[in-house]
Amino acid sequence: MKIVVSGGAGFIGSNFVRYLLDQTDDHVVILDKLTHAGNMENLVQACDHERYSFIQGDIADLETVRRAIDGAEIVINFAAESHVDRSILDPEPFLRTNVQGTFAMLEACRRDGVGRYLQVSTDEVYGEILEGSTPETAVIQPRSPYAATKAAGDLLV
Repeated sequence: MKIVVSGGAGFIGSNFVRYLLDQTDDHVVILDKLTHAGNMENLVQACDHERYSFIQGDIADLETVRRAIDGAEIVINFAAESHVDRSILDPEPFLRTNVQGTFAMLEACRRDGVGRYLQVSTDEVYGEILEGSTPETAVIQPRSPYAATKAAGDLLV
Protein backbone atom coordinates (compact mmCIF):
# COMPACT_ATOMS: atom_id res chain seq x y z
CA MET A 1 0.00 0.00 0.00
CA LYS A 2 1.14 3.59 -0.64
CA ILE A 3 0.70 6.03 2.25
CA VAL A 4 1.40 9.74 1.85
CA VAL A 5 2.41 11.65 4.97
CA SER A 6 2.43 15.43 4.57
CA GLY A 7 4.51 17.21 7.18
CA GLY A 8 6.52 14.01 7.54
CA ALA A 9 9.78 15.87 8.21
CA GLY A 10 8.38 17.51 11.35
CA PHE A 11 8.92 16.09 14.82
CA ILE A 12 5.62 14.21 15.15
CA GLY A 13 5.32 13.35 11.45
CA SER A 14 8.83 11.90 11.26
CA ASN A 15 8.20 9.69 14.28
CA PHE A 16 5.04 8.43 12.58
CA VAL A 17 6.99 7.78 9.36
CA ARG A 18 9.56 5.72 11.28
CA TYR A 19 6.71 3.77 12.90
CA LEU A 20 5.16 3.01 9.49
CA LEU A 21 8.48 1.86 8.05
CA ASP A 22 9.21 -0.31 11.10
CA GLN A 23 5.75 -1.79 11.57
CA THR A 24 4.26 -2.15 8.06
CA ASP A 25 5.22 -3.23 4.55
CA ASP A 26 3.76 -0.03 3.07
CA HIS A 27 5.54 2.43 0.79
CA VAL A 28 5.70 5.80 2.54
CA VAL A 29 5.87 9.06 0.61
CA ILE A 30 6.65 12.21 2.57
CA LEU A 31 5.50 15.57 1.27
CA ASP A 32 7.08 18.43 3.21
CA LYS A 33 7.88 22.07 2.51
CA LEU A 34 10.87 21.98 4.89
CA THR A 35 10.10 25.18 6.75
CA HIS A 36 11.19 25.94 10.33
CA ALA A 37 9.37 22.82 11.57
CA GLY A 38 10.31 20.34 8.85
CA ASN A 39 13.87 19.12 8.92
CA MET A 40 15.56 16.36 6.92
CA GLU A 41 17.62 15.48 10.00
CA ASN A 42 14.39 14.10 11.46
CA LEU A 43 14.31 11.58 8.61
CA VAL A 44 17.91 10.34 8.71
CA GLN A 45 16.82 6.84 9.74
CA ALA A 46 14.17 6.69 7.02
CA CYS A 47 16.21 8.08 4.11
CA ASP A 48 17.98 4.81 3.32
CA HIS A 49 14.83 2.75 3.50
CA GLU A 50 13.71 1.15 0.24
CA ARG A 51 10.02 1.91 0.93
CA TYR A 52 10.61 5.63 1.47
CA SER A 53 10.35 8.56 -0.92
CA PHE A 54 10.48 12.28 -0.32
CA ILE A 55 8.90 15.17 -2.23
CA GLN A 56 9.71 18.71 -1.18
CA GLY A 57 6.66 20.85 -1.80
CA ASP A 58 3.83 22.97 -0.49
CA ILE A 59 0.53 21.28 0.40
CA ALA A 60 -1.28 24.40 -0.83
CA ASP A 61 -0.06 23.65 -4.38
CA LEU A 62 -2.69 21.33 -5.87
CA GLU A 63 -0.46 19.96 -8.64
CA THR A 64 2.35 19.11 -6.20
CA VAL A 65 -0.15 17.35 -3.96
CA ARG A 66 -1.67 15.44 -6.88
CA ARG A 67 1.81 14.27 -7.94
CA ALA A 68 2.57 13.14 -4.38
CA ILE A 69 -0.69 11.24 -3.85
CA ASP A 70 -0.77 9.54 -7.26
CA GLY A 71 -1.63 5.92 -6.52
CA ALA A 72 -1.98 6.46 -2.76
CA GLU A 73 -4.59 4.62 -0.75
CA ILE A 74 -4.14 6.67 2.43
CA VAL A 75 -3.18 10.32 2.97
CA ILE A 76 -2.30 11.60 6.44
CA ASN A 77 -1.95 15.37 6.88
CA PHE A 78 0.47 16.34 9.63
CA ALA A 79 1.54 19.48 7.73
CA ALA A 80 0.74 22.71 9.55
CA GLU A 81 2.01 26.10 10.41
CA SER A 82 1.98 26.14 14.18
CA HIS A 83 2.99 28.33 17.10
CA VAL A 84 0.42 30.70 18.52
CA ASP A 85 2.79 33.65 18.89
CA ARG A 86 3.97 33.40 15.27
CA SER A 87 0.37 33.33 14.08
CA ILE A 88 -0.39 36.58 15.88
CA LEU A 89 2.61 38.31 14.29
CA ASP A 90 1.91 37.03 10.75
CA PRO A 91 -1.25 34.99 10.16
CA GLU A 92 -0.90 34.68 6.35
CA PRO A 93 1.30 31.55 6.28
CA PHE A 94 -1.17 29.89 8.67
CA LEU A 95 -4.06 30.64 6.30
CA ARG A 96 -2.10 29.29 3.34
CA THR A 97 -1.02 26.01 4.93
CA ASN A 98 -3.74 25.21 7.46
CA VAL A 99 -6.74 26.27 5.35
CA GLN A 100 -5.73 26.44 1.68
CA GLY A 101 -3.32 23.53 2.09
CA THR A 102 -5.92 21.35 3.75
CA PHE A 103 -8.38 22.24 0.98
CA ALA A 104 -5.81 21.32 -1.70
CA MET A 105 -5.14 17.99 0.01
CA LEU A 106 -8.84 17.22 0.22
CA GLU A 107 -9.49 18.29 -3.35
CA ALA A 108 -6.62 16.17 -4.67
CA CYS A 109 -7.87 13.16 -2.70
CA ARG A 110 -11.41 13.66 -4.01
CA ARG A 111 -10.27 14.06 -7.62
CA ASP A 112 -7.92 11.11 -7.51
CA GLY A 113 -10.13 8.74 -5.53
CA VAL A 114 -7.97 8.32 -2.42
CA GLY A 115 -9.93 6.05 -0.09
CA ARG A 116 -8.80 7.35 3.30
CA TYR A 117 -7.71 10.76 4.58
CA LEU A 118 -6.70 11.60 8.13
CA GLN A 119 -6.38 15.19 9.33
CA VAL A 120 -4.09 15.75 12.31
CA SER A 121 -5.34 18.63 14.43
CA THR A 122 -4.65 20.32 17.77
CA ASP A 123 -6.45 20.82 21.06
CA GLU A 124 -5.97 24.57 20.46
CA VAL A 125 -9.18 24.53 18.38
CA TYR A 126 -11.17 24.05 21.62
CA GLY A 127 -9.80 27.13 23.36
CA GLU A 128 -8.48 27.13 26.87
CA ILE A 129 -8.44 23.73 28.57
CA LEU A 130 -7.70 24.26 32.23
CA GLU A 131 -7.46 20.59 33.20
CA GLY A 132 -8.08 17.15 31.79
CA SER A 133 -9.06 16.78 28.18
CA THR A 134 -11.78 17.88 25.81
CA PRO A 135 -13.84 15.49 23.68
CA GLU A 136 -13.98 16.01 19.90
CA THR A 137 -17.68 16.82 20.32
CA ALA A 138 -16.87 19.99 22.29
CA VAL A 139 -17.61 23.38 20.77
CA ILE A 140 -14.63 24.88 18.99
CA GLN A 141 -13.42 28.14 20.51
CA PRO A 142 -10.12 29.09 18.86
CA ARG A 143 -8.23 31.90 20.57
CA SER A 144 -5.47 32.66 18.03
CA PRO A 145 -5.01 32.78 14.26
CA TYR A 146 -3.23 29.42 14.52
CA ALA A 147 -6.17 27.79 16.29
CA ALA A 148 -8.70 29.46 13.97
CA THR A 149 -6.92 28.20 10.85
CA LYS A 150 -6.62 24.68 12.26
CA ALA A 151 -10.34 24.75 13.12
CA ALA A 152 -11.15 25.96 9.59
CA GLY A 153 -9.14 23.09 8.11
CA ASP A 154 -10.88 20.62 10.42
CA LEU A 155 -14.27 21.94 9.35
CA LEU A 156 -13.33 21.50 5.69
CA VAL A 157 -12.56 17.87 6.41
